[in-house]
Amino acid sequence: MRGAGLGQKQRRRFRARRCAIRAWLLLAAAGSVVGCSYFAEAPEITPNHYAPAAADRPWSPAPKYAGDYVVPQAERAPQQVPSAPPEPSHGQIGLSRLITVALTNNPDTRVAWQRARVAAAAYGSSRAAYYPTVSSETDAGYTRQIIELPGSTIAPFKQWYAEPALRLTYILLDFGRRDADDETARNQLAASNFAFNRELQTVVFNTQRAFYALAASHAGVTAAQQNLELAKTDNDAVQRRVDLGLATLPELLLARERVAQSEYDLASARLVVRESEASMALAIGVAANTPLEVESLASQSIPKSLGHEVDELIRDAVRQRPDLAAQVATLNASEASVRRARAEFYPMVDVLGEYGEQVWNYQFLGPTATVSQPRYRAQMMLDWDIFTGFKRLNDLKQAEASRAEAAATVESSELGAIAEVWRSYYEFESTQKKYEYAEALLAATNEAYSANLDTYRQGLSTIVELLTADRDLANARFTMIQSTADLLSSSAAVAYAVGAIEMPHR
Repeated sequence: MRGAGLGQKQRRRFRARRCAIRAWLLLAAAGSVVGCSYFAEAPEITPNHYAPAAADRPWSPAPKYAGDYVVPQAERAPQQVPSAPPEPSHGQIGLSRLITVALTNNPDTRVAWQRARVAAAAYGSSRAAYYPTVSSETDAGYTRQIIELPGSTIAPFKQWYAEPALRLTYILLDFGRRDADDETARNQLAASNFAFNRELQTVVFNTQRAFYALAASHAGVTAAQQNLELAKTDNDAVQRRVDLGLATLPELLLARERVAQSEYDLASARLVVRESEASMALAIGVAANTPLEVESLASQSIPKSLGHEVDELIRDAVRQRPDLAAQVATLNASEASVRRARAEFYPMVDVLGEYGEQVWNYQFLGPTATVSQPRYRAQMMLDWDIFTGFKRLNDLKQAEASRAEAAATVESSELGAIAEVWRSYYEFESTQKKYEYAEALLAATNEAYSANLDTYRQGLSTIVELLTADRDLANARFTMIQSTADLLSSSAAVAYAVGAIEMPHR
């Protein structure tokens, strides 16, 4: 009976402690509601807020971090001196519409986007070390023992027991480990985000090149058809002179040869269209058999100049190219890794708090008795590896070498970007002059052909002179088309080299 009374008292104490724990949990829940405004933007809660918002729009760093991703002066290279597939049968598709489709449809943008979201989740995970770790455990079981009593008597001892416990641990001092891990993850996320931005620019640039190539191939078919008409006109002129006895059969055969050659060129031009359509479909992320009727090359505005000198474009490229910013972010992450490796030489200080209950009931030569006792502890722990077989020393050397590698990569990438801007700038200037020469050549060969056709009809020039003028005019037409496409593509290449490709407005 006394055991039973003691059990009732312990149960009352247990219920009182259980009520206290519930009150503490309710208080903690209320505090969490108050802190929702803070946690709503915390990377450990909503990491996707720190990744690009969508697969078809570029990412911008927060203003307070924007300056972290410009090539630092110490790492600068030495210098002496930037949705759904389109609906067919609704008219011709413009370049801006195709770019929008490419950004929505091309799987390369989604691959880069998901990589950035993976890095965002890793950044959120790195923040976990700033929070305490709360865990619970319960040891429970049943025990039955046979106990020998005086007088050769035995009696069973039966016991049910449970030991629920709630444990909280927190890193009190780590000498920069958490900060270094957080900085590493944040910069790795920035590198992924900038790589995503560059992928968007690459998709846009590839779409531009494919568009100009497809428009040029359609213009090539038109030019080939015009050349075929010229060849037929020449053939008719020769046929009439043969009928009048003013020309010979070999002259007529030369004219027919020119017609056959023009028909061959037309078939080749149509094949180029099919190849360009496949490249265009791949660039925008649709099936190659999707009908694509693009705007004509003649409807594109021809760039007159770049508006900037090459040195200014180089400065813009170093400042704003996303791939360079990604390399700088990788460099920043490697610097944080060096700090992390150095922190390993220092101890870690943790605090631990634990509360639990030891609850059991037992029966031994009488009624069942229930007992409940609190169990708690609070302690501070110092963890310091005195010697690790030179592992920490070599880890530090590895981190410093990785940092030096990242710095050299930044310098190499900057030199590559400068060279790319330099080449694209002077390629644009060259193609611009070629475009002007092609215009003059087309005008001159057109006049020469008209003059030769008139004089041939009057019997004042030979068939060889007429067919030569025909061939020169045909070549001038193709040259004009190619120089137009090259000029448009070289202008886009400069923007891509500088990192200044504009995204369509959403």
